[in-house]
Amino acid sequence: MNYSVTSKQVTVPASDFISRYRDVERMATLCGQCPSHGNSWGCPPYAFDPATVSNGFKTVTLMGTTIEFDEATRAECTTAEMSRAVAIQAMQEVWKTLLPDLYEKERQVKGSRCFTFRCTLCPEGCTRPEGKPCRYPDRLRYSLEAVGFDVTAAASDLLGIDLEWSSDGRLTKHITIVTALFQR
Repeated sequence: MNYSVTSKQVTVPASDFISRYRDVERMATLCGQCPSHGNSWGCPPYAFDPATVSNGFKTVTLMGTTIEFDEATRAECTTAEMSRAVAIQAMQEVWKTLLPDLYEKERQVKGSRCFTFRCTLCPEGCTRPEGKPCRYPDRLRYSLEAVGFDVTAAASDLLGIDLEWSSDGRLTKHITIVTALFQR
């Protein structure tokens, strides 16, 4: 598997980002269709109003990390299962570096909060389906989608990145992981 990784970021006023891209009801409907809904502490439904986690911040740095697959890798993926396996492996490899970097940015900027693309803290499985508390509540971060943001629109408008989705089971040319750092 061969791929390259590029990153883009932009910082905007939080009030603008929230007013343009937060649509909690619509995103909750979409989240409800995902198998992780209710099965991960990083996913809805929540015991709190997801709109409140982004309040009180001055700026948002939106970051897009794009994994672009070469043509040979895409051609090797002849089934939907192969495409999915390659995509997941690439995202996991990139995420191993990206998540610690996000935590470090958050640590460096007092009062900030990072938003990830999904919770991957427990490879053995989340405790939520068992009715147990989160193993790492201090490290748990939510995705922008999970707290009501339209990441597709934000990535397109602010980063110039159009997110690709496979409709035929083939490996897309690129996958973009969208994250953010909200700063007070």
